[in-house]
Amino acid sequence: DQVIENLDALVNLKNLFLGKNRISKLENLERLEKLELLSIQSNRIVKLEGLEKNRELCHLYISHNGIEQIENLENNIKLETLDLAANRIKHLKNIDHLVNIEEFWFNDNQIESFEEIEVLKHFPKLATVYLANNPIEKNPMYRRKIMMVSPTVTQIDATMCRK
Repeated sequence: DQVIENLDALVNLKNLFLGKNRISKLENLERLEKLELLSIQSNRIVKLEGLEKNRELCHLYISHNGIEQIENLENNIKLETLDLAANRIKHLKNIDHLVNIEEFWFNDNQIESFEEIEVLKHFPKLATVYLANNPIEKNPMYRRKIMMVSPTVTQIDATMCRK
């Protein structure tokens, strides 16, 4: 496994792309207080952590990892894009404070219950939701339920919504 290291001097860094690097832990990012975009897709991360000091983070792309639960995003209230697709997430918890979310990508996880998507009502700016390839997608009311919970949504999965 690889380690995120030697970034301490890059205090003004705004965008960091670390996809496909066999990284197993989110660490050593605390000095990057101006970081706005973190793309760390297709790695070996199993725990969402180490982003507490990255308060300017607007876009988090952490798909294709092994994350099982959403946690430790209390300080990341500026998040507009949250991409946790293709992980092992069963519950949409600990995100109702992320009121700036516009893009919510959670396809290819293990979301089974419509109760889980109730959290979307906390996102007044939400425009795009990806929840395809979750167990709830099999329900014929899937799209309608999302639109009822979040009337601001204009796109569900790859399809635009009819209003």
